[in-house]
Amino acid sequence: MKNISLLLVTILFCNSVVFASQAAPTSGPAQIQAKEMLRAAKVKAEVQKRGIGEKSRVKAKLVNEAEVKGYISKIEEASFAVTDKKTGQTTTMLYADVQKIQGPGLSKGVKIAIVAGVGVFIVLVALGLYVRSLSG
Repeated sequence: MKNISLLLVTILFCNSVVFASQAAPTSGPAQIQAKEMLRAAKVKAEVQKRGIGEKSRVKAKLVNEAEVKGYISKIEEASFAVTDKKTGQTTTMLYADVQKIQGPGLSKGVKIAIVAGVGVFIVLVALGLYVRSLSG
């Protein structure tokens, strides 16, 4: 009975992780415009939080799928500038044109997914060892 309970808990946990990552579909121009405004506000807040200077490195993915890497060199009301440290080239972009902005390294979501995956693996190995000890 303990094995069945542990298996059910594991399955429920895995399902909750999968369903939580799925977004609800939206439609309509008003909802799309509201989403875009919210995204632009989040990008602006993230840029302002990071500040200006060579230590404020970012990777910005634009709506047109282009990627800009460098450090934030200027922050304005409707736009910000990213300067590539190697080439010195500065790219100014509107907050609304940025799809996603993140710092260097792995994003928070990727780190959470890795930890969750390791946790599920450990639970499955422990479950396998437990079942093996019962039958052996």
